[in-house]
Amino acid sequence: MAHAMAMETEQIRADVVEVQEFPYLGQSYRVQAVPKIVINNTVEVLGAVPEQVLLQKVLTAVGREDLLEVAKVPNTQTPVGGPTSALTRPR
Repeated sequence: MAHAMAMETEQIRADVVEVQEFPYLGQSYRVQAVPKIVINNTVEVLGAVPEQVLLQKVLTAVGREDLLEVAKVPNTQTPVGGPTSALTRPR
């Protein structure tokens, strides 16, 4: 789903990492289960979620909660962040 969003706009980039091949990245992002989506190193989405939930997380991560109403996305009221929030992405 993240790749579908990335195909729609140049403002979104999506990468898939095989943690078996890149264990350092898996450890850096504390991957314990898949799928795991990390948005801007501040918001994480664990497991398969409906498109509306992913859209809500993306809009929240970029500070555009105002678009939730326009897109008619229900606010799930889940806390933003998680264990990945404290990490700095390796360059």
